[in-house]
Amino acid sequence: MLLEQFFDQGLGHASYLVADPDEGVAFLVDPDRHVQPYLDAAARLGVLITHSFETHVHNDYVAGSTVLAAIRPISIVTGNAAEVAYPRIALAGGDAIDVGALRVRCVETPGHTPEHVSYLVADRRRAEEAQYLFSGGALLVGHIARVDLLGPELEERLARAAYDTLRERVLALADHIAVFPTHGGGSACTSSSVAGSRWTTLGFERRHNDVVRAAMRDFDDFRDAISRALPVAPAYYASVRALNHRGAAAPRPAVLASLRDPLPDDAVLVDPRPPHVFAAAHRRGALNVVGNDSFAVRIGAVVPFGAPIVLLATDRDAAETLRGQLATIGYDDVRGVAEPVPEAEEDLARLRLVDARSAKRLADGGAQLLDVRERSEYEAGHAPGAVCIPYQELDRRAGELPRGRELVVYCASGVRSSLAASLLERRGLRIANVRGGFNAWLGADLPIDR
Repeated sequence: MLLEQFFDQGLGHASYLVADPDEGVAFLVDPDRHVQPYLDAAARLGVLITHSFETHVHNDYVAGSTVLAAIRPISIVTGNAAEVAYPRIALAGGDAIDVGALRVRCVETPGHTPEHVSYLVADRRRAEEAQYLFSGGALLVGHIARVDLLGPELEERLARAAYDTLRERVLALADHIAVFPTHGGGSACTSSSVAGSRWTTLGFERRHNDVVRAAMRDFDDFRDAISRALPVAPAYYASVRALNHRGAAAPRPAVLASLRDPLPDDAVLVDPRPPHVFAAAHRRGALNVVGNDSFAVRIGAVVPFGAPIVLLATDRDAAETLRGQLATIGYDDVRGVAEPVPEAEEDLARLRLVDARSAKRLADGGAQLLDVRERSEYEAGHAPGAVCIPYQELDRRAGELPRGRELVVYCASGVRSSLAASLLERRGLRIANVRGGFNAWLGADLPIDR
């Protein structure tokens, strides 16, 4: 058996190509909609992909099984409880499919979602017993996937299901089994305390995973353990889950149009430049979403699903890369690219940048410090007097902010706070962004509260 992992750093998403090179066949687990890398890997290994296994209906990215099925004669496999609209093979717990000498057995593992399953794989040339578990979100490296994404009415039932899944199905397996999860470090589908490693063994998790250890105690301990340090779930999650229920098509991007002023009135202007460059001069009303690995997730947190987008970038190759990231989460309506600095002076805006000591002086003089990090980051340490509103919640909670005072915004390093500042700037508030964020505050040896 050969295994290749594909990892999206920004989404914290892992997918897998699993091959039997002797038989010339392979299967996928939880692919995203950019299917060419899987096809390239299969060609390199000299195998044909025959099946694509989905562990659950995903919230965080657009699944690629239906995309591949539209261009190759493959079978899509899901758990029996997955209510999807596309043709698939539905497996109940204990059912198995052979792909060459690889036997893939379904294990019902509800918790992260009601329909969630995992897949035990045995390389039968070595042994009939399973050696690998593709766990989806049922077991991660150091944690499990969260149970609150489908709303409070299901959360308690899913928490109980996750507890029973670990105790009765996952922890009943042998210590030697290698575990390959779908969610990893950087995913908003789990706690920010999830480990950065991309695979593990069941025996190691049994000894060192706090959530697994809590599952061996009573339910209240487990419930408390899985609720800690959860990030704000991006707003796009519900829309992507609905799209994955239907089955997504491949993105069909045309050549990015070069746009000139005036830009489309209905489009969201997204400026991916670094915060200090954005602050010096930018289009009025533009959002500063830095073009790094987290670009798509941050767009999905603050831009409505389906909204048209214009990328304010001079590097077309970089803009194409960003469009590819957006397509991974279903944001397909990218109208084109335009210059980040407008031609007309009345459309030009600038954002005030301050260092940490200046931020402290402004706060002492009456300005309001605004911490836009996750709540768990704020609780671990923050500037005295700062209020915490994570950037993902700013549009909804902007009414809580004082109108007559300058707002001094910070995050960990200045990237999320620049996005937050650009959101607030559109509301006509007086804003300053802290260069270097809370890291600079700590580096200046300024006081902190916990």
